[in-house]
Amino acid sequence: MKKSLLISLIILSGILFTACGKKSEEVLDNNQSIDVAVEPSSCEKAVKKYLDGVDKKWSWEWVKNWDNATVDYIGRLEDGTVFETTIRSIAEACDIYDETIDYTQWYEFNVGVNQMIKWFDEWVIWMKVWQTKTVEVSPENWYWVYNKNNVVKYTADEIWDLSKYTEWQTIYLSMWVSAKVLEVTDKYVTLDFNHELAGKTLIFDITLKAIN
Repeated sequence: MKKSLLISLIILSGILFTACGKKSEEVLDNNQSIDVAVEPSSCEKAVKKYLDGVDKKWSWEWVKNWDNATVDYIGRLEDGTVFETTIRSIAEACDIYDETIDYTQWYEFNVGVNQMIKWFDEWVIWMKVWQTKTVEVSPENWYWVYNKNNVVKYTADEIWDLSKYTEWQTIYLSMWVSAKVLEVTDKYVTLDFNHELAGKTLIFDITLKAIN
């Protein structure tokens, strides 16, 4: 009797194990995914650390036109990519550190006298010292939408030496005009004159450091 009961339990266990295996396969076959926490990148951590550390000690002094304002800022895309910043720790963490920039010198400008684009002046007006403001800018208000007409193909007859171009290289045709090389063959080169941030929504985190 005991032997029969033991055999029955072994058989039942095998059935359950098989059923669970099939159920697991069904879950996988149905493309049911399990949420897995994604570790933030060093860049994301650096941005969060900086933003968490400011905006906690506002003064009652605010910015007015003609004031000399000193700021730090972070320029990033909607996906979190940082494309520009005045903060060294963030520049290093986000792999955009530029040794020609003195990150110990905060960015300083005179408000309301067209030293900056008008939107920057408008953002800073009425900010208080140590306040941080996050502003979102649509493509139409910065580098405009991506224009396919700005992608131009030049033949070997139009450009003297095609060998000096490499794909994804940025070339400077003058002080104000640059282009990205999209394609190079022995017959032509394709240049993209759109700004690299064209068509992208930009986000700026601006911290007012001082009013002079």
